[in-house]
Amino acid sequence: MSWFAAILLPQFSLQAALRFHEGAWRQPVAITDADTERGRVLEMTESVEIRGVWRGMVVTQALARCPGLRLLQRSRAREEVVSALLLETTGTLSPLIEATAEGLCVADLRQMKPCDWEQWARGVVERFAARQLRVRVGVAANPDLATLAARHAEPVLVVQNAGAFLAGVAVTAVDAAPWMLEILRDWGIGYLGELARLPRSELMERLGPEAGTLWEQAAGRAQRELRLVRPPEVYWEAFEFEHPIETTEPLLFILRRQLEQLALRLEDAYRVAAEMTLTILLEPGPSNVTAATDRYERTFTIPSPTGDIEVLFRILHTHLESLRLEQQPIGVRLRIQPATAERSQFQLFESPLRDPNRFAETLGRLAALVGEENVGVVQMEDTHQPDRFQLVAPEFQKLAEKQGNEAPESPALGIPLRRFRPPLPAQVHFERYVPTWLSSAAAQGEVIDAAGPYRVSGQWWDHHAWSTEEWDIELSDGGLYRISKSQGICLLEGCYEAEVR
Repeated sequence: MSWFAAILLPQFSLQAALRFHEGAWRQPVAITDADTERGRVLEMTESVEIRGVWRGMVVTQALARCPGLRLLQRSRAREEVVSALLLETTGTLSPLIEATAEGLCVADLRQMKPCDWEQWARGVVERFAARQLRVRVGVAANPDLATLAARHAEPVLVVQNAGAFLAGVAVTAVDAAPWMLEILRDWGIGYLGELARLPRSELMERLGPEAGTLWEQAAGRAQRELRLVRPPEVYWEAFEFEHPIETTEPLLFILRRQLEQLALRLEDAYRVAAEMTLTILLEPGPSNVTAATDRYERTFTIPSPTGDIEVLFRILHTHLESLRLEQQPIGVRLRIQPATAERSQFQLFESPLRDPNRFAETLGRLAALVGEENVGVVQMEDTHQPDRFQLVAPEFQKLAEKQGNEAPESPALGIPLRRFRPPLPAQVHFERYVPTWLSSAAAQGEVIDAAGPYRVSGQWWDHHAWSTEEWDIELSDGGLYRISKSQGICLLEGCYEAEVR
């Protein structure tokens, strides 16, 4: 016997909005759509429903019936996150899944071994509960029957006898044309079991081929192929605050909750976090400011990709400690770029950092104290100007890729030269503008090879560069030196005072 499972998120918009609100399900809460004319109630908690509030009621009427009603705006971003989470988690149960409707997925279980389906379904419910979601699971012999079972599950329903189950299901529970439902109501048919007792052929003669499809659903015999989809590998969370926040504590609290959920999803997919993108939505600024300035975004590269919540949270916490925003936050987005866990084989004399993430955290704290432009790795500039260097951020990902190569290429380096500090004075003889002899306290002899001159300023367009030229020379005794012309002090023709470096 073939089996299908339907996973339903009841009150989809309400669940998406209340996912990170502690204890909100026990409070009178309703979701409204800002695009709806006059503001109408979309979904509400049970405590609101028992007070006579229904879907579609005008907000003012709902407040009159339930004075303590808490209204929340519908969040499309959170609904998008929950939809992706539903597909992603269902995809771990079966590779063959269908996004049937908003908040509803159907999985093909024919490739699974027969088991206690009720116990299996309860495990699915617990799995979604760990993701702060309430689901209903229906298991049956075909997709349409499993969908009906999910809508009547509390929270699990396995249909073993389709006829007995459908006998008590209303005709309005299936998707049928309104005119057909009206005719069936006039005939006195209110349940699918009653419809299944009618002759299929005569029903189609009176109402057309659509009635045959409806009869198959009523009899539990509808068979169709799933419209298969692939779960997107998108790991992100979204949250909007009811009011602008003034301190970082609420922001850190929500980020911690988001990281817990993202780490759980990464673990199920056998992935780790390689990069985090933090987006903070800000209050709208003045009218002359573009919408692009109403958000702050920062991307963090994880030095050693990990799924450890503590490590990821410290990175965000360290950055937010020194962050100063001109406008107050009203929402936050956190996106993670997944990667497989890295395993590097080092060579004999190579060793990794003991804790790359801790090292990056230390760099972040230093940057908060002295400024980001004053923290980094020293990198020599491509110039002949002495002691010219710049600070660049360490590229941990590129370093990991190089360490992962079997035969990393070593950069071509010249012969290391010792530098005299301070430089030693010297006398250099020239013939046709080429050094031929050097005399100093460190070395003396004939120049057998020379390279230069190099303009020490590093800027060829600098008209003062002629007074700051350098030469690389090799003496007859094998010594290598760099000589630098003094600042315009010429002694004799064909000879000038220099500094040995």
